[in-house]
Amino acid sequence: MVVFSPKQWFKLLRIHFLSVRGRVFFWYLLLLSGFLAISFPLMLHLVFSNINQRVRNDLKEDVYLFEGLLNNDPQVKQRFALRETEILPLSTPADLVSLFNLYLARRVPEDDTFIIGVIAEEFYRSSPEALPPTLQADSALLQRLAQVNRWQEGVDPRPNSETGDILYVALPIENAAGEIIGRFIAVHAVAGEHNETLASLKIVFATLTGVFCLSIAVSAVIAGRVLAPLTLILKTATSINESNLTRRIPITTQGELANLAQAFNSMLDRLETAFENQRQFLNDVGHELRTPITIIRGHLELMAIAQLPLEEQKTVELVLDELDRMGRLVQELILLAKLERPNFLHYEPIDLESFLEELYTKITALTSSPRQWQRQGMVTGILWGDRQRLTQALINLAQNAVQHTEPDDQICLGVTRTGKNLQFWLQDSGRGIAAADQTRIFERFARGRQVRGTEGSGLGLAIVKQVAIAHGGSITVTSELNKGSTFTLTIPYDPDSDYRRRT
Repeated sequence: MVVFSPKQWFKLLRIHFLSVRGRVFFWYLLLLSGFLAISFPLMLHLVFSNINQRVRNDLKEDVYLFEGLLNNDPQVKQRFALRETEILPLSTPADLVSLFNLYLARRVPEDDTFIIGVIAEEFYRSSPEALPPTLQADSALLQRLAQVNRWQEGVDPRPNSETGDILYVALPIENAAGEIIGRFIAVHAVAGEHNETLASLKIVFATLTGVFCLSIAVSAVIAGRVLAPLTLILKTATSINESNLTRRIPITTQGELANLAQAFNSMLDRLETAFENQRQFLNDVGHELRTPITIIRGHLELMAIAQLPLEEQKTVELVLDELDRMGRLVQELILLAKLERPNFLHYEPIDLESFLEELYTKITALTSSPRQWQRQGMVTGILWGDRQRLTQALINLAQNAVQHTEPDDQICLGVTRTGKNLQFWLQDSGRGIAAADQTRIFERFARGRQVRGTEGSGLGLAIVKQVAIAHGGSITVTSELNKGSTFTLTIPYDPDSDYRRRT
């Protein structure tokens, strides 16, 4: 089981967050979380407001029915089955008592609604008769409502109490002389309905939370599928190099991402054509130059055989030397053009022990001037690779070391295995390479600024780089001026791998 440190977790989260998929998913999660956080209090407010408005309407209806009964309204009397009953005008409190008794006998209030009759300013009776403590005859609210002189409606806020907020409507009742002889009061305790609604909303919120979590999981999968072409473009781009431009992105969707993939494929087509034309040009130029160089060399060698004056003999030797250099340059250009083609290498089993022995013998013969040649490390086994190209690359590194060292300087050939990689390295105690030049010396015709004038075409290290890339490896250098350089050629090495898979 892999255990990550907090720093590694932070790095991993940062990488995912900075990706397009991560940012899209993050903003979707943020917006959805915001909507979910807002929705519950908003629903709570809207539902409670709707309940309060409905209760107010019910309370007003109770007052309307009482007033209709008081005024002998036929529709109200029919509703109470009192069509034949005549309601006499109120003159005394006793008349109001009879009307209260008649109304309360015929009207059954809604749950948590209380209809209270007040004679003069004294509590008379209620329906239902059992009143909560906040509505008892001696309660502050009822004492205040029992003294109102005009229509009054409102809310008595009582948060976190047994009844909750109390909505009320109070109607003063006058006799024929205009004197207030009582009050009709309708009140409603909203705690019951609010609690029922809150319980229902909790279920709704729990359901929404479940849907939210499910939508997050589904959106993560959908985001991955929608952005899959971008991931494929990235993988294709990282797998492409100048020696392999054949990969393309399969287009399985439509829209902007399909257009992007199509544009990327078109760009690769143009690049492949351009690189192919470049390789063909180098190959054609190399072959076309070889013939005139051979003809010129042949004529000059004939001239060198003849008895020429000393000055002319030196000129012929100088021209022959330059023709040799030009010939090597042409051969290296042709080789570079071939190395950039896919599947150019000819894989074969290489016995590492004999290969290193043979290689060491060859590089020690590169110069007649003395060098302190050394070998370090030993790896045995079979390496699948192109023996000729690997030999050429390592000889190029050794030749480079010879050119940039003096007699009696040290040059060391080494090899080591690290994991599933094999590292060949050439170390010398020569001039070294400036830090500014170390990133460009593997380019074609690039040479260190402090070694101008030395022999070489400037293509040797470029060839080494192409051989390394063709084998799926790399070439690196570490160097310090006046202390020497170390070139390391790294290639994949897995003795248990199948040769057919590599080819």
